[in-house]
Amino acid sequence: MLNTSAIGAGKLRRMRRMFGADGRSVFVAIDHAAYMGEGPPLGEPMREIAAGRPDAVLATWHLARAYADVFAQSGLVLRVDGGSSELGERASTDLNRILHRAEEAVRIGADCLVVLAFPGAPDEDLSLTRLARLCSEAEMLGLPVMAEMIPGGWGQAVPWTTENVARAARIGAELGADIIKTVCPGPAEEFAAVVETCPVPVVALGGPKMKTEDDVVAVARGVVEAGAAGVAFGRNVWGSEKPRELVERLREAVHGAPA
Repeated sequence: MLNTSAIGAGKLRRMRRMFGADGRSVFVAIDHAAYMGEGPPLGEPMREIAAGRPDAVLATWHLARAYADVFAQSGLVLRVDGGSSELGERASTDLNRILHRAEEAVRIGADCLVVLAFPGAPDEDLSLTRLARLCSEAEMLGLPVMAEMIPGGWGQAVPWTTENVARAARIGAELGADIIKTVCPGPAEEFAAVVETCPVPVVALGGPKMKTEDDVVAVARGVVEAGAAGVAFGRNVWGSEKPRELVERLREAVHGAPA
């Protein structure tokens, strides 16, 4: 048996909380209300999502605290950056800050932290520096970091081509991220080029609401076939009339049919 440090053992256990034996995961993002002020419905819809047994959820501090019992069987990825909202005019610059420190995340039971980064944006140094510093801090606690890499930012200062998405993913990994969450730049099969050049697991984000839930499942199956470690879908799940059934379908698309 190989010996490992206590910190390394902690990170290993937390990663296994989020990824199955096949190395894949269905993440459900329910952290949108921290900047939208609306979005994931509270109460019974949260319990319906949990009943579908997502491998992990991306949550705000409030949801991590208020729904601890509901999502106790899923890994917890805590959103730790923010500080701006969609209530006013959309900012042209990066206004995000780190809102919760790694030690605080450990206290609330987080298995992982998630932050945004915008390589290629005019002020890319702000988000890339935040990511690197957070990775260093989290490493000392054995806490994985998920980097949500958006090339050029949401305003697409650089186009979301396969090459740019792949380069953004690699940058996130090189700065210390343990998991990359990023956009699918085109047809699902193109995600292979993103995965091939990234040394850590890559999951595809869902983006805007898709036309049908069959489309949602097809995208999940397609990116996994292209080599992705799974998906991190938000509004396509919590916006569903039957989120439990959709999460179950996503689990089958990502992990395969139950034996």
